[in-house]
Amino acid sequence: MAALGLLACSPGKGGDDDGSASGTGTGGSETTNQPTTGGTGGTGGTGGTDTGGLDTGGSFSSSATQTEVSVTVTDDTGVADTGDDTTGTGTDTGEVACDTMSVPADQGFTDPPVPSGFESCNGGILHRVDKAACEVPATPSSCMDNSMGGCASDDECVEKPFGSCQQDMVFGGILIGGTCSCVYGCQTDDDCADGQICRCGGDGLGLYTECVQAGCTHDSDCPPGELCGLSPDICAPGGFLTACTTPADLCSGDNECVNPPCMFDGGKWDCANAACGRPFMVETHAVTAEAATRDDWRAVQAAPAPVDAALADRLAQHWTQIARLEHASVAAFAQFVLQLLAVGAPPELVLGAQRALADEVEHARLCFGLASLYSGTGVGPGPLPIAGLAATTDLATLVDAVIREACLGETLAAFEAREAAAQAEDPAVRAALRKIAGDEQRHAELGWQFLQWALAGAGADVARARRTFADAIAEARAGALRDAAEAGAPELRAHGVVDAPLRAEVWAHGLAEVIEPCAAALLERLAA
Repeated sequence: MAALGLLACSPGKGGDDDGSASGTGTGGSETTNQPTTGGTGGTGGTGGTDTGGLDTGGSFSSSATQTEVSVTVTDDTGVADTGDDTTGTGTDTGEVACDTMSVPADQGFTDPPVPSGFESCNGGILHRVDKAACEVPATPSSCMDNSMGGCASDDECVEKPFGSCQQDMVFGGILIGGTCSCVYGCQTDDDCADGQICRCGGDGLGLYTECVQAGCTHDSDCPPGELCGLSPDICAPGGFLTACTTPADLCSGDNECVNPPCMFDGGKWDCANAACGRPFMVETHAVTAEAATRDDWRAVQAAPAPVDAALADRLAQHWTQIARLEHASVAAFAQFVLQLLAVGAPPELVLGAQRALADEVEHARLCFGLASLYSGTGVGPGPLPIAGLAATTDLATLVDAVIREACLGETLAAFEAREAAAQAEDPAVRAALRKIAGDEQRHAELGWQFLQWALAGAGADVARARRTFADAIAEARAGALRDAAEAGAPELRAHGVVDAPLRAEVWAHGLAEVIEPCAAALLERLAA
């Protein structure tokens, strides 16, 4: 079966004419500054119909086509509700007493260990008890591969104090990219700008010492009984802002989340419940707009079936998060259009990215619409912060990013989303996801089309692409093994939740049935 008529991939397994186990293709997350991945495979009768896209070799359990990377729907059972059973609002983290000794988070790169000022109680969120000076303000360099640009050593990082050259990370910190960047650390809070604190590097803290946004400086800044928590990012290891816990919090630590992390969403602490796709990046951070009260970003759609108040709140928060990612993907495709023009891409790729941009507007409207319906009030995006945006225009950098973040990262995340959509039982939710899935079939082709053009038509290095695929696949397999060993929550799958063991199964299927055979076929043809 041909993917885009360009490369041979594994044949699809036949399926019913509803498309189940028929080799429907993968889509991709549009929370990205690169093109999406995958394509469509056979969707018709028992033998499957070749629609000219990437063939996944059959769906896991449903007739659903591929959807967004972050369509995991959860309910209030996705966290351990230790609050008042009559409210279902979750845990008041500031009121939970430590029945064991609080565990400090030590600074990294020190011997003997040195406390960072952050600690956790009962596996809860890291919170800042005391201010502590960072013993290693300039984190030792982690740069291993700057073949595609950036700094090569700490000696190049001299614009500010405590500079070091660090490897850029992609795909949630699992994969290492081919660029390095200067990072500037700190020793105390006084080294940071107003509204920031100095967060040391260390396990659970971050890969390196840096100034981070601060809603509070330590626990005593928060109301009585509340904590000054360190909130992680969905797609990067470590914490990047501090915020006080609140009585409305829905989690008090990652152990209460089916899909961690427990993070601050702008108003309270809640489980992220979203797979990490490729975010819209500004400088080195993923950027989304904050949610705002407004009605103009709501799509006209059927209302989901009524649910109890606690579950409605959980789903409203979930769809708000997904909508913010979809909204950011509009900017990601706008950026990709410029990148395509900068590298001299053919018009069909530019048109494809423009069409995907328009699709993403509608995806955001659908998701904000669901968020509004579950919350009972209009939900939309606030301003999207783009100050500091500087998109790469180097062909080699784009190729590497498409392989890692699109051909691998987004394809795996798309398989997750497909399974979540397949198991979602509410008709309104299914309808929204199927609309998104149909668009994703077109978006999916774009990543592989770009890669084909870049390698065959623009002269990008095929040997480098082969190495990148090999490294990325190995890292993804390691991630699947870790997920397979985690405790699952199969009772939540009917709500569209892809728990860790199911995610491991989905990843293994995606790697074996799509990514490896399609990458091999493409690279072998180009090397011939």
